[in-house]
Amino acid sequence: MFRYSIHKGKCMKKTRNTRQRGVILDILKKSCSHPTAEMIYREARQVLPNISLGTVYRNLNFLRDQGAVREIRPNEGGSSRFEGADTSHAHFHCVHCSALLDIPLPAALENLRFKEEERISAVSLIDLHVMGSCSGCEGAAAT
Repeated sequence: MFRYSIHKGKCMKKTRNTRQRGVILDILKKSCSHPTAEMIYREARQVLPNISLGTVYRNLNFLRDQGAVREIRPNEGGSSRFEGADTSHAHFHCVHCSALLDIPLPAALENLRFKEEERISAVSLIDLHVMGSCSGCEGAAAT
């Protein structure tokens, strides 16, 4: 089954919806944990035992490029995490335990406009990452 993909108002190349891509997208839509590619791979193998890690990476990159999933890159190295959430929100990164939490986007940023800024035509995404200590690591932050 082929389809033309629309991304940011442009018609992209003809793509095929594969079973592997569907399984990966389902895993991300159901997950609240922001899994890594390796975690997605392990879960996908339960449904598709012959799927390779390379296939997972290729499909994650494709889905990210199409705007179907978001890649969240940690600040201090580590593996990229992915999410299938389609609601606007920010991310909180715990600098001690590497927890990654969804947090509400501050109200001041929800309808941000750059009326006085001539160099900006349109804003399509605000990607806010807040760093700090989660409640579980609160004591570690004091030491």
